[in-house]
Amino acid sequence: MTGLNGTMSDKFSRRNLFRLRVRDLATAWGEASKELKKGVQPNTFVRPPGALEDESLFLETCTRCHACMNACPFDIIQITGPLTGDAEGTPVLKLNQNPCHWCSTMDCIHACPSDALSMPDNGKVKAIGKVWLEHDACLNTDGIFCDTCVMYCPSDVQAIKMKDNFPSLDEEACVGCGLCVYYCEATPKALHWYPPEKEVSSPA
Repeated sequence: MTGLNGTMSDKFSRRNLFRLRVRDLATAWGEASKELKKGVQPNTFVRPPGALEDESLFLETCTRCHACMNACPFDIIQITGPLTGDAEGTPVLKLNQNPCHWCSTMDCIHACPSDALSMPDNGKVKAIGKVWLEHDACLNTDGIFCDTCVMYCPSDVQAIKMKDNFPSLDEEACVGCGLCVYYCEATPKALHWYPPEKEVSSPA
């Protein structure tokens, strides 16, 4: 006879189903962890300014102390979770969610006790990426004046300036902080971020 909670066989089936799901989840987690622990590929993550370029050396040097994250005045730096294998506990930037402000003080670098993040002797921190401008997607192409990207580009960088009522991007000066991309008002966005080691030519 079936009651409000079903028959004993129904209960048993549901209980087995629950166990099966838990087992499957555990298996999936284990397989994912094995794959990730084989080693993080270089350039998988966007590291904070001043990070060692060699990813393997960065992983060896970083002490996972989170000092850089705590020092960041804009709470930009995040810490990787357990599914990132050997990279677990290391600092990363997720520029599409929260762009770097490229602070003139570079508090994150000065807070690092291990030199995983370090200030070059010449004081010029290398770019964490680059940006290219898609002219046809820019609002100014449609006669809508917009200088949002210029306003948000860090004052110490000034990689974007208005020229003849149109944004002009100095790719050499660009540090790849992502502020211009994040705040671009065009849909789809007229500015695109890419890793520093990849060469991308802006369309004419």
